[in-house]
Formats: sequence, structure tokens, C-alpha cells
Amino acid sequence: MNRASLRRGLCVVALSTTAAACGSDVPGWYLQADAATDVTSDSGSGDAAADPHDDTQPDGTDDTDSASDAGSDVEADAPDDADAAADASDDAQDAAATDPDVGSDSGPGDIGDDATIDTDDAGRDPDADRELGFDAEVGADAEVGADAEVGADVEVGADADVGRDTDVAVDAEVGPDAEVGPDAEVGADAEVGVDADVGADTDTDSGPDADADVRPDTGPVVESLGTLDPATLTARPYLMWVTRNAVSVRWESSSANVGEVWYGLTRNGRVTVAREASARTSHEVRIEGLPEGTTIWYGAGMSSTVTPAKSFRTAPAPTSTAPYSFVVWGDNQNGPSTFGALTPQMAALDPDFAFSTGDCVQNGTRGEYRSQLFTPIAPLAAGVPFLVAAGNHERYSDSGAALFDEYMSQPSDEHCFGWRYGSLFMLFIDTELSIDVGSSQRSCIETALRSEAATSARFVGAAFHKPPRIEFWFGGIFAFTNDMEAPQVREVLEPLLESLGVDIVFNGHNHLYAYTPETPGGITWVTTGGAGGSLDEPGLFDVWRVGTWPEIATTISEHHYLYVTVSGGTMHVSARAEDGSELDSFNVTRP
Repeated sequence: MNRASLRRGLCVVALSTTAAACGSDVPGWYLQADAATDVTSDSGSGDAAADPHDDTQPDGTDDTDSASDAGSDVEADAPDDADAAADASDDAQDAAATDPDVGSDSGPGDIGDDATIDTDDAGRDPDADRELGFDAEVGADAEVGADAEVGADVEVGADADVGRDTDVAVDAEVGPDAEVGPDAEVGADAEVGVDADVGADTDTDSGPDADADVRPDTGPVVESLGTLDPATLTARPYLMWVTRNAVSVRWESSSANVGEVWYGLTRNGRVTVAREASARTSHEVRIEGLPEGTTIWYGAGMSSTVTPAKSFRTAPAPTSTAPYSFVVWGDNQNGPSTFGALTPQMAALDPDFAFSTGDCVQNGTRGEYRSQLFTPIAPLAAGVPFLVAAGNHERYSDSGAALFDEYMSQPSDEHCFGWRYGSLFMLFIDTELSIDVGSSQRSCIETALRSEAATSARFVGAAFHKPPRIEFWFGGIFAFTNDMEAPQVREVLEPLLESLGVDIVFNGHNHLYAYTPETPGGITWVTTGGAGGSLDEPGLFDVWRVGTWPEIATTISEHHYLYVTVSGGTMHVSARAEDGSELDSFNVTRP
């Protein structure tokens, strides 16, 4: 949300994978090289962190603000020198790399992520692919499974992390008689169920020459891995769009290279390798065929060197009754130090997933994505997959949100889609796009909320940037323009969501916390816009008040995030401050 001059402010790649078994009594992470995936690429040099008190960019680096005219509400018209240099670097890198896009524009009524993408035309035998899951038998008398026996000489590194990501020394020896674990059947016949993502215009091969850049398996290549130098990365690995059987692994490198991801059921055990087909800087690998509700270990890198192993959990079955949790944040733009203090707290809660209500960056430049999003979110996003509802700030220097589309890996067109996790169905909307009758986003909304994935869910939620009601806005009525208010959300979108059975809506845009208990239309509203941007406050004598809405029960002007737990028919929402204390909480219950 814009505060000019006032004080504030990946395509889906489906791949078939093989399981690999390493011989016994061999040191290190030994890996099976396998099929390559296609990604989008682009990169530039990083920029300095932005001043959180100004929305304009008069000159200097694209993330550094200076004082500006207190009455204006505009963005800088021309790119600054630092961004120009970054773009030049990007262009030079892109010119040296093959960079086809493989899109994932799923559309109304189409089901996305749990469906297996056929790779026969890439030279694979379909029957062989069906056997290439975690239970595939490979190597001499060795089988891959969750219960593999580890040899007696496993050493635990001195600097082992505590928790899911506990480090085990890479010279662990693997016993020769690894046993097959639980019989999870995955691969080419993955079943499409109620957890499928619903969006607009599904087209799993929408990128230019997508098929030409998906390389078939060329046979086993065993490699021993080294550790990737973090200085070679401009964005450390981050996870997006988790489902029962898949996740997207993203990262960005300073120079073009062929990216690789290794993954498996144990940190140092047998793993499967996915390789990109050509060199690029913006890396995206969609890993599919994973067992549901399972901890998966992965590392990403290039040329047999990888980042330290991290783990995440795939989504449970829609019928699962196990409790789960997630975190929500919004409007971290221009506040990387605050956001960087919140994300380790979020990660320590060990949530299953996360999402943002938008305004991840101040103006939408490449340098800002690196400094304001990817750097501070790294402690969370390396092990917790997330999604983003696009805000207005992502478009300030990028009107078409091209960089948002490049960096995000989300269903459909990245802007409007439905997504199922256990008993929860979430709809993500872009409030910068039309919601009028006849618009593509209106069709997406109606299709998603009428889908079987939504109607069978116990909880139906929505996430989008601009809320229907705002009471306080820094700068008052002079800054609170019609575009900032977005009355169409209240007049058009709210009644539509009420008619389609939405239970709870998460918003941002307003830089504070606001809670609206369930309205007569059946929706509980919560605004969480306090993850870093300068705050909206009442001001002396309520000088910044721009409206009075009796529906809003609680307003707190503090930096914060939401921690949400779901157990049975109760969703508990807790607003957490920078020091970890609870600011407010409420429940949403459904039978």
C-alpha cells in the first residue's frame, strides 16, 4: 500500500523422478542423477536495503529512499542507477543462458498440482516411470524406504542443529541391507483428489518450447556432493506451493548454472536428484511424486555442490484429523530488519506452511526482492513452504508484476487460485485486478469456491491484500485516496465471498492488526499488515482516522504476525508481537 512521501512506504515444472540406492560402506551423500526440469531465469545484482519511511525513489539505489514532498502519493518515474546496473547484469547473464519458461497457468475448473504430468514425449517409458517412486527397487539388493537401516558408524557433527534440521555428519555410513519402509505408491499414476489446486487457465506446458527443455533420464550417475558457497547465491533456497505430493524449490544464483536439487526421506540416505536442463540464474524445480504427510530432506545447488540439508513436510490427506499450524504476515516492505526479527520466531513455531497478504517489497525491483524478502525470510522459507497474495507495492516499478511472476511458484496464473491443505481450503486473490462480473478473476473466484476441494473442506479461507474496512491511515484523509480505500472490496467482493461460504479472510494493506468478529454474512476478518512497514496509528487526537466501522472490534498498531493452529473444528488465531508475546487472539469454529 502506498505512502508516498509520508513515511512508508515458478511456473510449475513437472518431472518424473527415479529413486537411487547407494552402495553400502561409502562415505558422504551419494546421489542418483536423474531427469531435469525446466525453470525461469533472470538475475541481477543486489541493492541496498530501503528506508522504511518513504515510498518514493528519487535517485540512488532502488532500495534507498530520501525525504520527499509530504503531500505526494506517487512513485519514482525513472529507474535508478543501481537497478539499471542490475538489469544490465541480468541481461548479460540471460543472453548466455537458455531460459525457456514452463508455465502453470491453471484455469477455472482445472485441477493442478496432484495430477501427474505425462513425460512420455520426453523419451521416457511410461511403465518404467510408474515404478520410479520412493518404493522403487534400485541397485543391487538395496531398496529405498522410510525405514532404511543406517550403519553403525554414523557420526553426528559437532555443530548439529536441534529439531527437524538436525545435521548429521556427511561421512555417515549406510548399511548394506536398507529395508523398504511404508508402501507409499507414487509416480505417474498419482491420484487427483480434493486437495488439487484450482485456478484459471491450466496449461502445464505454456512456456516457450517447454517440452524441448525437459531432458529424459540418461541413466544413473553417482556423485558425491560438496557444500555450496553461499556467496554464489543472491537468494537462498526457499520453498513454495506444497501439496500432498509436491513442492517447488526456488533459489537465485549470481551467475548462470545448471541447478540441481537432491531430496529423499533422510538427510544422508539415498536420495533422488532433479537437474535443470540448461543454465540459468533464477532456479525453479518442482518436485513431484512425494509421499503425503511426510518429512522430506533436500539440498539445492549446482555442479555437485549443495546448500546444507533442510527439511519440510508434505501436506496431509484431506481426511486427516491431525492438528496443523501455519503463520501469516503482511506488508513487510521497507522493513527488512523488523521482518528479519519476526521470521526466526515464526520458524521456531515449526509451522506446516505460511502465506503473505502482500506488499512483500516496496516498489517491485529485483534488488528489493532480494533485500526485503529473500534475505529476511530465509530462516523461515528454507523449511516452511509459503504462498503470497499479491499487493499493490509489487507493481510500483513493475506494473505488470513480471518479477512477482518470475520469483513466485504458485498455482494458476500466480494471482488467483485455490489451494487445499488438510481440512482448509484457501483462495488467493489479487485486489489490483478486476473482480467485476465477466472478469477472469471473478470467474476464478467462483470456480475455486464451488470446486469439490472447497465445498468438502471444513474451513474455507481467503487471502488478499486490501481489506473492506480501514479506520486509520498514516497521512489521514489527504493520503487515503480511493485507490487506497478500494471500496470495491466491500461493495463487490465481500458479498460474493459471503454467498460462496467463506469463513475467514486474511488481509494486509493497513499497517496494523485489526480483528472483525464474524459478520452477519458469516465471515471473520483479520488484517495483518504489521510485518515491517511503518505503522498506521490513530495519531494525536485521532488525526489519522479515515473512517469509523463498528464491525471492527480490535485495532492494535504494532508490528506482528499471526500464528494459526487448527485442531478438529477449531481454528485458533494468535497475533504475536516482535517480542513473541500475544497481542490478541480469537477462535473460528466449524462443526
